[in-house]
Amino acid sequence: MEFGAKGFEAASTRAIAEGADAYQPQINYHFESKDALWVAAVDHLFELLMEAIGEVPRAEGYADAEHFGAAAAGTLRRFVRFAAAHPELNQIMVHEATDDSARLHLIVERHVRPLYQAITALWKELLQAGLAAPIDPSMAHYVIVGAASLPFVNAPEARLLTGVEPTDRAWVERHADGIIAALLPGYRGSDQPRPAATNTTSA
Repeated sequence: MEFGAKGFEAASTRAIAEGADAYQPQINYHFESKDALWVAAVDHLFELLMEAIGEVPRAEGYADAEHFGAAAAGTLRRFVRFAAAHPELNQIMVHEATDDSARLHLIVERHVRPLYQAITALWKELLQAGLAAPIDPSMAHYVIVGAASLPFVNAPEARLLTGVEPTDRAWVERHADGIIAALLPGYRGSDQPRPAATNTTSA
C-alpha cells in the first residue's frame, strides 16, 4: 500500500489509483481529500486486524490457566499471521508515530488506545496466572507489536539476513512459535487445533 511504503506526505493518489486498478478521478469522486482517503485506509486495516485476531481474551472466560494460556497464545499467533499478511498497517504506524500530528492523534484515539488497553489488561491477568514473561504490562503492547511485525515491516532486510522468505507460511508459523515461547513461558500447551481422534478398533 502506498501510505505504508511512502508515508502520507510522499504517497501519491495517482499511484494509489493505479494500485487499485482504478482511475484517479474515481478516487477524487469517492474521497473529498487525500486525508479522507488515508482515514478510510487506516479504518479498513484496523477492521481487518480486529476480525483476524478476534476478541482479546480475559481470564474470567476460561476454566483454568491452561485454557486461558491457549486462548492468549492463539491471539498472539493470529496477530503474527496478520502482521505477515498486512505489513502496511505497521508500516503506516512507523511513519505516523514519529510526529505528533493530527493523524497520529486520530489513529491512537480511534484504534490504538482501545487495543493498548485490552493488551495491558490481558497482560496483568497473564502475569497473575503465572503464564507471561516478566514484562511491565504498560510495555507489553510494544514488545508484542515489535516482535510480531518487524520481520514483515522490514521484509527486504529479513530476506538478506536470513536467506528465507519471511512471508512463507511455515516461516510465519515458526516465528509465531518463537514469540509464544518467549512471551508465555508459563504456558506449555498448544494453541493449534488438535486433530480429531481416530477410531482404530476393527469391526
